[in-house]
Amino acid sequence: MKYKRFNTIIAIVTSLIVLFSCAENPIPYDLSDSNLNLDTLTVRSIGGGTYLAPPLMGSTDGIYFGNSGGFNNLFSLVQFSSLSLSGAVRTYSLLDSNVTVDSLVFTFTGTEDTLLTDLPFELFYFPAGGDSVFSESESNYLNITEADVIAAVPIGQGNFVRESPDSTESVYPKLSFKIDDFDDIINFIADTTDTQNRTFMLKNIDPIDDIVSIRTREASDFPIINVYYRVDEDTLHSVFFPLKDMTIVEPRQTTDIDINNISVGRATGLKSIIQFDLSKFPIDTTAMVIKSAELIFNTVTEVSLDGFEVKAAILDTSINISNYWEINKDEYTVKPDVLIFGTFEDNQMKMDIRSYLQGVNTGSYENNGLKLYGDSSCNPFQSANFILDQNNLDNNPYLKIVYVKL
Repeated sequence: MKYKRFNTIIAIVTSLIVLFSCAENPIPYDLSDSNLNLDTLTVRSIGGGTYLAPPLMGSTDGIYFGNSGGFNNLFSLVQFSSLSLSGAVRTYSLLDSNVTVDSLVFTFTGTEDTLLTDLPFELFYFPAGGDSVFSESESNYLNITEADVIAAVPIGQGNFVRESPDSTESVYPKLSFKIDDFDDIINFIADTTDTQNRTFMLKNIDPIDDIVSIRTREASDFPIINVYYRVDEDTLHSVFFPLKDMTIVEPRQTTDIDINNISVGRATGLKSIIQFDLSKFPIDTTAMVIKSAELIFNTVTEVSLDGFEVKAAILDTSINISNYWEINKDEYTVKPDVLIFGTFEDNQMKMDIRSYLQGVNTGSYENNGLKLYGDSSCNPFQSANFILDQNNLDNNPYLKIVYVKL
């Protein structure tokens, strides 16, 4: 029996040598083996703070319009590709002498099948704009304002139209702009110089006392440009798709709950930093391996967070934090190779951070902590708040680690 146990330990140590060459790899043996020596450690010395940065609304599932809950969606921007959806046509080929363009139509699709159809919208373009009109990862209400887009030229107005479904399937309303005087627009989207960017702006004409959204390039029914044209005697049709899109939104005011707790929300601009004191954790790559590491937060209120997603990423560098602070630009960089997702259950959020602790254990990562933020796929106007209370560790976030001692 002792000989078998010795062989088991030798096999584990050999596997660990391979495992530690890459912290994210799955553990290549059965940690449920009853011969293994398991130990559990609960870490309650967890610190954290919330910070406010201008909200970045690129790569979301929708571009947004209207005002509600203190949010003010100013306008949305869409940049289209110069290559057709089929990959066969470039926009500059529309300027060939043997091409005659017959019509140009922009089409946007609502995200809800009940979207009000009496909402008028207006489409603009930027004949004098450059490639830096907007950036999904940097543009926000502080660095691109309504004054910055005042030179945009209107090219059409329209309303959403919803066709009657043929069956029980949902039919989403469409917003289309058929451009009558399209010569300048064709030249704009076909231009290959640096002074043109194929960027268009969409705004609601009348105030909307709600938040409505249109599908983005992240969805299947993304915005499109339909171009119908003739080449000699052939009638052809090309579709051009968006490269990037985003909404410029003014966030709501922060609340005491936001400031005094761990808070995240995409449109609010709220993000948080979590740091760990692992001084009591036996870091020894030759004598232990982590089986599980569950980070647990208690929510502030019993508001349903169904559908809301929180991500955590590993910080590149150590940050001096306080309970709450504000910055004009989020420059807290993270490791791109590991993303951790939170799951909600019974007024708690749980995160499996074994990959992070395993990396710290092997020396692949420094113990700089985690950056928490709202995922781009969920409702950006929703926020989540988690209790941070160093004076009452029963409510404070805690980390439950199960590890194997060899």
